[in-house]
Amino acid sequence: MSEATNTLDDFPAGAFTILAFCDTCGQQVSLDRAGLPQGLAINDLLRRLRCAACGSRETSIRIAYTGAGGFRYGASARPT
Repeated sequence: MSEATNTLDDFPAGAFTILAFCDTCGQQVSLDRAGLPQGLAINDLLRRLRCAACGSRETSIRIAYTGAGGFRYGASARPT
């Protein structure tokens, strides 16, 4: 049985943000998809990542749903 492969195309930019994290120094960034090829597999993306701050390849990614509008990763929610 083959494993399904998710690609960037499965997560439209208007509804999802791809976040990259450096497991070595803690740097985190939202990825700019403009320079990435269409159809790129998520696993292939992970293998391409290198931290711009420290050069480490010990990285991880998170895919955040932002389609509900107004959501910002890392923003604290304050009760009203």
